[in-house]
Amino acid sequence: MGIEELNYLKHYKPTETELRMAESLCSHGITKPAHLETEKIQIAYRVLVMEMDFPSASFGRLGIVLKKGITGEQYKSAFYHEFAHWLGHSGNQLQMNKQQKLAQEVQANQMSLYLRVPYHMLELVDFSSDDCIIEVADIFNVPVALAKKRVQKIKDNILCNGNSQLLSANKII
Repeated sequence: MGIEELNYLKHYKPTETELRMAESLCSHGITKPAHLETEKIQIAYRVLVMEMDFPSASFGRLGIVLKKGITGEQYKSAFYHEFAHWLGHSGNQLQMNKQQKLAQEVQANQMSLYLRVPYHMLELVDFSSDDCIIEVADIFNVPVALAKKRVQKIKDNILCNGNSQLLSANKII
């Protein structure tokens, strides 16, 4: 099997949501992993982030509220989740039924994953490496569990698109 056949991204079919998130990031100048810092996202999108003494939430175009006192990965995770709501949702969850809220939460979790490890930056990863998950975690400054989830989604996508030979020919994923 030639090197071109081992190019995972050649066989990867991004979802519409994934493409939409990548396009949005690119249109706001977020083109490198270093641009994925929460402060840089806030500036690029001109989104107001406030910290308050109640659970994190998105307030439509007004901005994002994050629970006061959270730091590090907890802050990043909450920020990206609420940013996904801010970017892709409308409506007040307090006025939604349980299924509508659940659907928005599932979408926000998915969008957050695509925002933290964006499609347009996947070319930076050597998916043939035994340490591919660690590489994703390092490049995108995300926890290993999140990197593992993203790599698994890529693997599942390749398998769904009939490229199991590609996966069995190499050790990744």
